[in-house]
Amino acid sequence: MFIIQKDILKNESETFNKNLMKKSFLTAVFVFIVVFLMGQSLHSPSEIFQIMEKSPVSYELNLLDSIIPVPDRTENLNYNFYYRVIDENGISTFRYETSETANNYFSKAEKYYSEGNYDLAREMYLKVLETDSNYFEVMTYIGQMYENEGDIDNAIKWFKIAIDHNYIDYMAHWFLADAYQDQGDLDKAVDEITIALILNRNNPRIKDSFSNIYKKKKLKSSDWTFNPQMRIDSIGINKVKISFEEVWLGYALVKALWEFEPGYSESMGVTKGTYSTIQDKEALLGLMSGLNKKKIKKEPEFKALNKSFDNKMLDEFILFEIVLPDIPMVAYQLPKETILDIKNYVIQVRGN
Repeated sequence: MFIIQKDILKNESETFNKNLMKKSFLTAVFVFIVVFLMGQSLHSPSEIFQIMEKSPVSYELNLLDSIIPVPDRTENLNYNFYYRVIDENGISTFRYETSETANNYFSKAEKYYSEGNYDLAREMYLKVLETDSNYFEVMTYIGQMYENEGDIDNAIKWFKIAIDHNYIDYMAHWFLADAYQDQGDLDKAVDEITIALILNRNNPRIKDSFSNIYKKKKLKSSDWTFNPQMRIDSIGINKVKISFEEVWLGYALVKALWEFEPGYSESMGVTKGTYSTIQDKEALLGLMSGLNKKKIKKEPEFKALNKSFDNKMLDEFILFEIVLPDIPMVAYQLPKETILDIKNYVIQVRGN
């Protein structure tokens, strides 16, 4: 059931069912298209409303009384301590573990590098690889030294070797982007810096390089954040308070169902407490139902969402805009093909 707590919501709630009825045909067609494209049965906004009306849970609706600020994720970073192995069992990510001998060579290499003695540093890094051939990060450092010496061709060679051995090495992609930029190959620079950002979504230095390279390529690079203006709180047994900015109502209702409605996530084929992109697809469908052309044009997150629907890139939108900012290490488990799909989303949707 619904409880409308604020007078300002009264007219809105009275017209909500009417609006849903007016939109019922368009909504039905839209949901059919979404189901056809995604292979998943999502509930339309009218169906969500009906489920909540019949629910034993009391859903209290309120307008937000203040803007929800963008979360500070500057410390939510990935680190280049990991490599991954792909075999018949799937993708496994491991932290580097090196022998004492390799560590000794590495320490000497770092000392020589800090002193600017690149020849001796390179010699020691190669000794590390002779001792421990799986310490792929060292390949990136060798490339970095060549780049510092102005030997861009050898730098690119070593960055590619590092990526071939460990695709999730975000530093190799980042430095390779800079090397391509130095050569004037902006198309390849855009590809590599975008992959670096996917692999370390909140890194401010990568964001700076991303912005610089995108601007040179005349692509958009504004650092906006998908930031839902809604809050959901349990306020008692079978009592849930939903606070929202008007345009986020449909999104908020779906999120409340997934979190609090008995048996709802299970009915969607998802174990309770387990995240699935199905949840966000359904919530974004609810959000889209409340957007008009003016809102879409005004807000970059709505414009990107709309273009994602049009370009069949909703999975990529969810991963880049919703999942990776909160859990950046998810990128380390993504197949290369998925990372490349997200890269295309960033360039085609965010960049244009």
